[in-house]
Amino acid sequence: MDNIQQEINEVIKNLQALNGTIRRTIREDLKGPASLLASAIKARTPVGIKKHSRYKKMGKAFKRMPKGSGMIAATYRPGNLKKSFRVLGLRRVKAAQIVGPLLGGKRNDGYYAHFVNDGVIMTNGKVRTGLKFVDAAILAAGPVALRAVLNILSGKFEQVNRAGAMSGGSNNWAKAYARAKGRE
Repeated sequence: MDNIQQEINEVIKNLQALNGTIRRTIREDLKGPASLLASAIKARTPVGIKKHSRYKKMGKAFKRMPKGSGMIAATYRPGNLKKSFRVLGLRRVKAAQIVGPLLGGKRNDGYYAHFVNDGVIMTNGKVRTGLKFVDAAILAAGPVALRAVLNILSGKFEQVNRAGAMSGGSNNWAKAYARAKGRE
């Protein structure tokens, strides 16, 4: 897996120099592997039995209200976390797709995903261990998604190389592509 990661890092360095049109199409093409990873995480996400509520805080110091006197701010139903995992449409990320829980949604707010995955120390000192479902999904579907990403990026490099060869100009993409594939 480290070898694949090194290949991806090398390819990403070469991506920095791509022109705008190819960079935009890469973002669209990466939705496939990202949705594969998101569906693997959804399949392994645990589903609770009962619904839980989050309450509003009181006063300027946002202190916790006495038990039973709070107003419900949000209700989380079973399966809510599973529905919140998706490919996030982050506009500032130019040539990548991010997979994670949707935060602040009206129906499927998955802000507590890190509590379920990594665990939490509760206020009474008890430790609730994490279920590590995201790590298991990445181990299962990660290599397939990484191979798909490498295939997409190598196709883009070939497209750039062909365009450079047709224009008659010298192109360093052939060398970068050969290095990423281990042929140089």
